[in-house]
Amino acid sequence: MTILIVGGMAQGKRAFARSLSPEAEIVDNLQDIVRRALERGAPVPQAADFLDKTVVCTELGCGVVPMDAFEREWREQTGRLCCEIAAQAARVYRVSCGIAQCIKGAP
Repeated sequence: MTILIVGGMAQGKRAFARSLSPEAEIVDNLQDIVRRALERGAPVPQAADFLDKTVVCTELGCGVVPMDAFEREWREQTGRLCCEIAAQAARVYRVSCGIAQCIKGAP
């Protein structure tokens, strides 16, 4: 079962991911995986690469559009990948101040 966990920096996403299912494979910092792919000129991962995993991603920007073209592309690609993962995920959570709210699926 694919689970996506999103939220701001240092809000307790990783701890929450571990509490859900300690045996599940956790992909932490999805935004950094996308950034490294773009920096290398490699293809950005696809949602299918994260099937049956718990994916943790830090929200980027909260609507602030950076002046730098690379930063804009990174945020765009990360956001689109999160949308694709959320569409296939059984559950999606948003974590803020260490409190998780299930925004898709049954907790």
